[in-house]
Amino acid sequence: MSDASQTPATIPATTLPPETPPGRRRSFLDWIEFIGNKLPEPALLFALLAAVVVALSAIGAALDWQVQPVKPTVVMEAVVGADGTTTQVPKLDARGAPMVDLVETGAPIRPQSLLTVDGIYWMLSSALRNFAQMPALPLIFTAMLGIGLAEKFGFFSALMRALALLTPRRLLTPAVVLVGATSSIASDAGYIILPPLAAALYLAMGRHPVAGMAAAFCGVAGGFGGGFFPNGSDGVLTGFAQDAARVIDPNYTVSILHNYFFKVVSAFTVMCVGWFVTDRIVEPRLRRQHPDDMQAGADGTAQQMALTPRERRALGGALVAMLAGAAVLAALILVPGMPLHGDGQPTLPNGRVLVQQAVTLVPAGTELEEGSTVLASDPLQVVAEGAPRLAESPGPRWSHVIVPMIFLLFLLPGLVFGVINGALRNQQDLADALNHGIRSIVPVLVMLFFLAQFVAYMGYSGLDRMLAYAGGSLLFDADLPIPLLVVAFVAVVVFGDFAMSGMLSKFGVLAPIFIPMFMIVGISPELTTAAYRIGDSVVNIVTPLNSYLLIILAVFQKYRQSAGLGTLIALMVPYSIVLGLVWTAMLVLWYFTGAPLGPDSPLLYLPRG
Repeated sequence: MSDASQTPATIPATTLPPETPPGRRRSFLDWIEFIGNKLPEPALLFALLAAVVVALSAIGAALDWQVQPVKPTVVMEAVVGADGTTTQVPKLDARGAPMVDLVETGAPIRPQSLLTVDGIYWMLSSALRNFAQMPALPLIFTAMLGIGLAEKFGFFSALMRALALLTPRRLLTPAVVLVGATSSIASDAGYIILPPLAAALYLAMGRHPVAGMAAAFCGVAGGFGGGFFPNGSDGVLTGFAQDAARVIDPNYTVSILHNYFFKVVSAFTVMCVGWFVTDRIVEPRLRRQHPDDMQAGADGTAQQMALTPRERRALGGALVAMLAGAAVLAALILVPGMPLHGDGQPTLPNGRVLVQQAVTLVPAGTELEEGSTVLASDPLQVVAEGAPRLAESPGPRWSHVIVPMIFLLFLLPGLVFGVINGALRNQQDLADALNHGIRSIVPVLVMLFFLAQFVAYMGYSGLDRMLAYAGGSLLFDADLPIPLLVVAFVAVVVFGDFAMSGMLSKFGVLAPIFIPMFMIVGISPELTTAAYRIGDSVVNIVTPLNSYLLIILAVFQKYRQSAGLGTLIALMVPYSIVLGLVWTAMLVLWYFTGAPLGPDSPLLYLPRG
């Protein structure tokens, strides 16, 4: 991880990228890098995007933009039976499938201007809350306490050099990508842990460190929809998918393992794509154009492969501590009666649960309807409108403590390594090591503040929902065969990734539109979710809305100080393109095989009786 004091260098606007040799025509990737480096720094970029949303909300409100929410419904027709009775049955098209129409539901959605008295007040009053509620914020901060300490005391350096002597050079890339593709079990922690480790390992083995970082980023971000284990995101996606499916079929149930078979195969698909792109495209280009990166990022520990006797003892002790910690955590999870065994529900200190509920504010003194819930009476009354929803969903207890587990699993070996190696001598050394990781993420915290405002402004203005409904209606009108609908939906998700960040928030908007719509034409909610995973994952590698992009850029700048946002995007574009094409083709082929996507998770939806 690069030091926080090392600010990103910017390529002068009037010059060509210095890495481009004189006389050589720049390639497509060079142009992406050149243009991308003209973008503002990430924090400023999101501040400008937030300003654009403010302006669009005001323009849209003034011009009365509107999008009509719609709901797909089966077209019914009257059929007279032999006994003269009339029955309403689904009207069939030429292919024998039920005909579907879009029925308007509710009032049109109009933009809510942020340039009003209430809008400006909301922007100012919600700024801190928007920032504090960013999901990445507590994960990054907590995880980096342990990770930064282990890095500061030299545990990672020793571990990477030891692994370099054990890992076959030719199998390094697939191993790194596969680990990244399965790291979603630890939520987003793979973004923080794997790229710097992979870069150091490649450098220790005489390979280009940026290629290792890129391979790891491909696995973690591009393979986020794959993996060998169900994770917390699967549970949230399951809930959204089931709620949406029950619009059409009130008894439809979606399992948390609804995409399990697909996820496992996807992990290997991502591994193969990442292996090919890294070894055949990315690393040859890096070695040809940027050989100096290997010297720029090298230090004494990376160049000296052999471990000293003291380092070997420290590494052995640290690994024993890590295994012991993992064993204790496994016992806490697997042994009945232990704190992390079974299912649980996160609660507040008083034992109550945190609940989200839609409410309406009315002036004090307003007569309330009978049965309404008054939460505050002075100066405003709050009338409860909708059913409350848990802010933190119940589930396996271990899934609620992933980040503290990561903290402990790196803190313990880091401490043991520091004590045995002599790097940890007093409490000042301990405090410096804990601060080390936090200092490295200060630029991320700055960027997250402005990203949080941009995301919140999209939600307040309603532009995110308007975009979703407009795109959904266009896709419905296309009337494509199922395989093409799946491909088109992947494209819609890819496009949406550049407008709305967050895997779960986007699915919360898209699922109520597309899952019922696709069920009507015979596509199961499980297949829709699988397609969503592809579209969301492949753009994670290149979208500026990825809140962890700055962490990857900081790793990049450790080896090339002149690297900018465009440099990183250009580096990752081949992964995004090839992975999108291959992964989507894999899903289409899967559809033609008819194999289930998970246990009791079909490809097609067949209405019941």
